[in-house]
Amino acid sequence: MISRTIAALATLLLMTLTPTASVLTAQQDPPTAAQSKQQLAEGKFKELTDRMQKLMVVLQKDEPEESKLLGAGLRYVQEKQLHQRLELAGAMLKQQRWDESLVMMGKLREDLRSLLELLQNRNGDLRKLLERIEQLEGFKDRVDELSKEQQQEKEDSARAEALQKHLENIEAQRQRAEDLLNQQQALRDETNQLPLDAATGMTEPLEQQEGELKDATDELRKDLRDLDNKDAELKAEAEAAAAKAAKPGKPGEAKPAEPTPSEAKPSEGAPSPGKSSSSAGKASESMGKAREQLGDKQPESALKDQDQAIEALKQTMKELDEMADEAKRELLKLPFEQLAKQQEKTQQATDTLAKDMEAAEQSDQSSEGEPTPGKNKVQQAVPKQRAAAGQLKEFKPAKQKQQDAKDDLEAAKKALEEALAQLRQQLQDEVLRALEERFTAMLARQRELTIMTKTVDASRKNILTADGQLPTALVSKIDALAEGEGELELETIDALKLLEEDGTTAVFPPMVEQLRDELHDVGVGLRAQRTGAAMNQAQKDVEDLLELLINALRRTIEKKEGGG
Repeated sequence: MISRTIAALATLLLMTLTPTASVLTAQQDPPTAAQSKQQLAEGKFKELTDRMQKLMVVLQKDEPEESKLLGAGLRYVQEKQLHQRLELAGAMLKQQRWDESLVMMGKLREDLRSLLELLQNRNGDLRKLLERIEQLEGFKDRVDELSKEQQQEKEDSARAEALQKHLENIEAQRQRAEDLLNQQQALRDETNQLPLDAATGMTEPLEQQEGELKDATDELRKDLRDLDNKDAELKAEAEAAAAKAAKPGKPGEAKPAEPTPSEAKPSEGAPSPGKSSSSAGKASESMGKAREQLGDKQPESALKDQDQAIEALKQTMKELDEMADEAKRELLKLPFEQLAKQQEKTQQATDTLAKDMEAAEQSDQSSEGEPTPGKNKVQQAVPKQRAAAGQLKEFKPAKQKQQDAKDDLEAAKKALEEALAQLRQQLQDEVLRALEERFTAMLARQRELTIMTKTVDASRKNILTADGQLPTALVSKIDALAEGEGELELETIDALKLLEEDGTTAVFPPMVEQLRDELHDVGVGLRAQRTGAAMNQAQKDVEDLLELLINALRRTIEKKEGGG
């Protein structure tokens, strides 16, 4: 039953080929007729692939091999972009770009023949090759997606770790500011207790203490400058992450929300970059003035500067508190529990992929038991991801484990890409075999045309009308011969195009160009109704050149297969 279904599909494909071949003579047909035939071919080919898709799903359970065969056919359609190229050929016809459309049609016809062989299971090697490419392409896509997820999780984990350290640093600097504030307030109380006419010996110790406070505040200001810069850097990273998550501009995705009037804007409450270090700098400046006043034995004047230093330190603490609140809000967006869940999800998906890759080695006949490229690296990523999830559950950073896992996934992706490149090179090698088959078929067809031309020439000597003209039936036969030679010329143009795209060897294009020119001359001669010995010799020259090409191709294929 299944074989009959495949045969029916093959028959439908042959029906698709028929109008496509007819369009090759579109220069003699009315433009509307050529377009109509091409549209019919497109419609039938779409019908074919739709039926293949539906049947593949139906057969997956009971007839897995037949389902795989149809899947390989659909993959071939995708790899060769047959739907798009049929549409492009139709567009060329509408624009009356005859030469380009003829070349396109010839190549399409050859690819459709290969698809027919694939569906009829006559080309097992090609089917296995396409199945292997599809399998590895699927693995590569999954690895790529997991690598992107791992990268995002590592970035989130790194941001959470950076925010944690930032909060710790803010708290440490705030404590320093608070200690300086307490010392300044105590020194201010001592200064206030001095008599107005305080002697030098009474102010010197206070002057020295004020100088030490100023030096300590200067150190705090330097550290706060670094803290302010780090805060600005983390804010920029948060904004970039939010923009990346929102991906504005794509349909159906939310854009970043506009702040409501009740939400504080950066200029309306949140400290601007450098603000905490600036207030610490003001405290240091006031302390310097207070020290000078104490050195001049003017404790009353020093009190004003000490008050200003106290207020500046209080402002510094306030700004550090606001900075800490912002960092805590950002950290809440990246809770370690949620990060751990995301990492576990990626780990499970990676583990599933590793098992699928291992199962492919054991059950998938298309790989013939070959190791799946990148499998070991995917397997190595799993325990690292598991360890990262465990660290995150303990509220510990895990970016190094996550980076190691990502490196493994990237190595797996590279291995798959290299394997796919080799398989696609193998697919390109099929070009030589396809050319050999093409030229062999052309040689058989040319021999038929050569014999038919000789037969027609023998007949025309005995069949003439009363006015000496050739009968219409004989003219039609000669025209058919010219059309046959024209089709072979188009086949040659298509082969030349294949060689130009493949670039396998520089030997073949000049020979194929010569073949094209000789076929063109034969076609011109037949259209001029020349069927004599000279024409027959020209056709035999074409046969000789085709034999030369076939032999050269076979030698090249043998050398490539032998590693030459």
